Amino acid sequence: MDQLGRVLSLLGVGEREAEIYVALVEQGPKSARELAEALGIPYTKIYTYLYKLENLGVVAKEGGGRPYRYRARPPAEVYKMLVNKTSEALRQLKPYFDGLQMVYERQHAVASTFLTLVRGTERIAELVHEIITTADSEVYLALPFPELVTYRLVSAIEEESKRVSIKVLTTARLRPMLSLPPRVEVRTTAELFGGGAIGDAVVIYVKHFDELSGVYSNERYIIEVAKTYFNHVWQRASFNTGTEQHTS
Repeated sequence: MDQLGRVLSLLGVGEREAEIYVALVEQGPKSARELAEALGIPYTKIYTYLYKLENLGVVAKEGGGRPYRYRARPPAEVYKMLVNKTSEALRQLKPYFDGLQMVYERQHAVASTFLTLVRGTERIAELVHEIITTADSEVYLALPFPELVTYRLVSAIEEESKRVSIKVLTTARLRPMLSLPPRVEVRTTAELFGGGAIGDAVVIYVKHFDELSGVYSNERYIIEVAKTYFNHVWQRASFNTGTEQHTS
């Protein structure tokens, strides 16, 4: 609950609002009075919390007469809302931090990261997500392993494809897991021995004894080499619109 509260605070949701949302998820629709009694919240204050949650799109009134009953929006939708809001906030901050980075590099003569070893699915997934959300113009993704094809990844691809060009190379076996809008180019191959994400930086990874490991770099030469190899495989891959794609 504490972790959920910290995450929901990104939406401006306080501890009491988080308790109300969780109660509605776990117990189903309730009236304001039922929520107040169940959670020990003064009845005079419960409507303030519900009004805030309703405005944020986290809960909604059910149809019918008074007293109104409130229901929780599906957690998957709330999660997607969080992803979109945090991505937008980070995108707005990027020019500011880019400017600070330029000042820092002038003061400290920072060199680019030539190669950094990375290990573990979680760390590689974070770098892939970072590359997608911070790219300026284009992203190339090679996705051969199912543990990286998560809801979070698909949501990031869908959202960021509204502002940058994204190409996805995957296997025929994993293609059904990628429900993406037509603006995202997707091609398939019989198999891929390794994966990667290329944008303003690059991470390349392989699986060894069921563990993912790879290298990360923001060196321009390494990025261009990775793009060249990606395009080589891309040209030989099969174009597949996929019946599971949607429009948005």
